[in-house]
Amino acid sequence: MSEPRKPLHPVISYNHILSELSVNREDPCEVIRELISNSYDAKASQIQIYPLLQEKGFIFFDDGTGLSETKETNGITPYRAFFSIGRTTKVPGDSIGYKCQGSKLCFASKKITIITRCSGETSWRYISIDNPQKNINEEFDISSHFDEQPWDVLTELFPRPQTKTKNILNQLNQYFFTNHFNHQGTMIIIEGLDVQDFSDFYSSDDYGRKQWSYLKHYIRFNTRHGDMRILRPDDTGFPKRREVSFRETIGYNDRCKLFLWSKTKKDKYTLENIKPGYPYLPQPDATEAKKIKSPAQVSSLDHGNFSARYCSTFSYEETIYCIVLAIDGKTRTRNQYQELGRQGDSRSGIKLSSQRGTFISSEGVKICSYNKIFEHESLKEYSIFADTKVQYNYILIINGSFDMVTNRNSLTDDSRRILKNDSFLKHIKKFLDEAKRQVPVFRELIERLNKENQEAKLEAYTERLDKLKKDIKNRTRFKVNNIEQLKDKWIVRPERGEEHWVGALYTMFSHLVTVDLPYAELWVRPRTFCGVGLDSIAVPLEENSLKDTVHQGLEYKYTFSPSPTDEYNHPFIETNFIVCWDMDIPEEGEQIKDAYDYFGYVSLTEKLNDIGYEIVDIQRQTGEDPHPRNIKVISLKKLLDKTFDCTWITPPK
Repeated sequence: MSEPRKPLHPVISYNHILSELSVNREDPCEVIRELISNSYDAKASQIQIYPLLQEKGFIFFDDGTGLSETKETNGITPYRAFFSIGRTTKVPGDSIGYKCQGSKLCFASKKITIITRCSGETSWRYISIDNPQKNINEEFDISSHFDEQPWDVLTELFPRPQTKTKNILNQLNQYFFTNHFNHQGTMIIIEGLDVQDFSDFYSSDDYGRKQWSYLKHYIRFNTRHGDMRILRPDDTGFPKRREVSFRETIGYNDRCKLFLWSKTKKDKYTLENIKPGYPYLPQPDATEAKKIKSPAQVSSLDHGNFSARYCSTFSYEETIYCIVLAIDGKTRTRNQYQELGRQGDSRSGIKLSSQRGTFISSEGVKICSYNKIFEHESLKEYSIFADTKVQYNYILIINGSFDMVTNRNSLTDDSRRILKNDSFLKHIKKFLDEAKRQVPVFRELIERLNKENQEAKLEAYTERLDKLKKDIKNRTRFKVNNIEQLKDKWIVRPERGEEHWVGALYTMFSHLVTVDLPYAELWVRPRTFCGVGLDSIAVPLEENSLKDTVHQGLEYKYTFSPSPTDEYNHPFIETNFIVCWDMDIPEEGEQIKDAYDYFGYVSLTEKLNDIGYEIVDIQRQTGEDPHPRNIKVISLKKLLDKTFDCTWITPPK
């Protein structure tokens, strides 16, 4: 009797997963976004960020609850969760970072140091890890060390600091730790972050507007600190009554202060207070208001300087959603958002186009654009807002507790299903309908856009028709010399996409063919021209009956071949003739198929020599009995030459 086998278990590579999770997939400052979200989840009242340009890193501090090594939530402590994969202390719906993935972006660095302290602890704890992406694994000891003088840790990390780094270390001195970090909080020091052109993204120098700080404006536009729910109605013009309902949503926080170490004067750095909330443009002041023209008044929407605000909340499946509409004409947007790059001028490096249009936000953080929402049938009245050119005139943000995929930059399938749900979209339509009724600027913008869209479509239609008229003289044409009515009349040959003209020509000539002409049996008289299914049903030339048994299936193509790109989209068993304008004759026996699991073989018959071929031995993929009827595939151009006396002319190009 054989011994029982030991159970086999799959192996999970921590290093491999960590190397995947720690990549800044969407943005070089993505790690800052994640740390800010963690700080908000930790109930921080203050965040400080110090870029270390010489060391290609930064120092990030918040006065939140700290990373406890003893207090467990969901079976794990916050400290262990910081280093772990797939384990978190956070609860879905209560915080944005519940998947415990964001902190792993810190590990794509040469060194990470963490100094933390929790309420009730008598001293700080710290740990430094070299090359964390490679060294941290299931066996790595992450135990922290107690330290009574953590300011010395910073000194040891940077024994020979350059001037700018030295100024930061002077700021984070013993006084800072004993007066601002003596109760609770976490400091994360990153060195050698894996980011190309590091200083282009992490410089905080905004002084004199000689250059614009990418990091500063990334924080304002793309992080939890730039929460779209913080309306600031006195400044932005949003209705004050809506501010109350926005404040009541989960995770709302306009009290956390964020400071960025920045140059505020020549050669002088200090902590600059970055205001919370998405940077909606301010409402026009009295001077600007006098110059503003409404969408109906401007000569062109490209020169619009109008402005309007509307926002609301709604409940769907026990979740409160916030929705904001900020309208600012294209000219006003370009003038007011001076820090945002536009074509030919990068400025901060954040593109103006990336901040205009429709976006989805989760717990206040703007996640991704979602202009496709206007593709849904229920919002067709507003479909013009999906147009790229139109998006410069507005920003629409829909905020809820949307789940995101691991890299936190796009939505899960479940979230996308919500956004496609008819009941959810009814709320969006109701919001837009109310905005149209209550906000004259929005109503005028819609009317102006629809009018211009109709005019643009009419102009494009007219241009296409004019081009067709002008190009007629350059197209190949022919006369039919042995038909009295046609011998002096030019007939223009069809071009690709003109299958209807192939059908019209075949129909016309089928009524001029007599049974004594050569190849008369290849001409059948169409009796319909259908909009669905096969193009026509037809009867032989001598047939006059209306019985269903005498009719044959007829399909028109510009060209046709056995190639998969020319797959026949009708059943072979319902088809008698496929009439093309012209085609290349395939090889004998070549296989050819339709879109209904039928296939057959090319047969080059003597009767169809140089005109076309037959499809024979038609059968189904499942091996059922072969279809007894063959299909004739005919070139109308060649059939005309065989049946009539044609003269062809191709003008020089």
